[in-house]
Amino acid sequence: MNETNSNSNMENNAINPLVKRILIIAGVVIVMAIPIAILISSAPKKNNYTLEKSNTDSLSNLLASLEKAVNVNPSAANILALSAAYINAKMPGKAIQPLQKLIKKEPNNANAYNNLGVANIMLKNYTLGIDACKKAISLDTSFQLAKNNLKWGLDEKQKTINIINTLLTKTPDKQDQAFYIQLGLLYMQVGEYNKSIAIWSDGLKKYPSASSIFYNNIGTAKVFQKEYDKAIENFNKALAADPNNQLAKNNIAWAQQEKNDNKPE
Repeated sequence: MNETNSNSNMENNAINPLVKRILIIAGVVIVMAIPIAILISSAPKKNNYTLEKSNTDSLSNLLASLEKAVNVNPSAANILALSAAYINAKMPGKAIQPLQKLIKKEPNNANAYNNLGVANIMLKNYTLGIDACKKAISLDTSFQLAKNNLKWGLDEKQKTINIINTLLTKTPDKQDQAFYIQLGLLYMQVGEYNKSIAIWSDGLKKYPSASSIFYNNIGTAKVFQKEYDKAIENFNKALAADPNNQLAKNNIAWAQQEKNDNKPE
């Protein structure tokens, strides 16, 4: 959602929520509500391009089918399946909104919290991911998958804290524009939003030529703080500094969507 982010539909038949499978990707465990077939071609490998295109088409078809299923029947099983498919496709950001809507409807759904935790950890929103995994465990104390994901999130957060501590040893003469951008981003990843804003505000004063980047990033932190109007204000400042900043335009839509989704009942 920010300038330095490495890192803001299926058939009509309802999926049987009793049918569950576990999908393991890159050491990450997420709960699936339907079986996901692993498509492996047994034909001779004529060329990599053909195989890659086939795999891409298969994934696109799967996502379209699951998205259709959720639109027709937004059941917990369908939403969990779609979120897992997004995560498997390395699109964890798209899993967030449907999972949040499911949790709003079913606040005791441990599987939804687990998948939300995985998606946020993949997005390097470590504190949000850790909190979601902890919630999953509090709802189901035997949920080993959520415990594994919690450990993963805690480990990644600690790695990020270690990088922060290393950056803080840099002398003022080595604190260039990239330093301010990176340090603010790292603070945001570990949930230190006020520190992110303070660092980016300092960078803005020191490097006004990069104001569009800094305003956009400050706006991103404000969204995570649920200060949506202030976020939009900063995104607009980013656009005023650089009308071609497409990320700021996207983030305005993101902030507005978050504001609408989080309106009091």
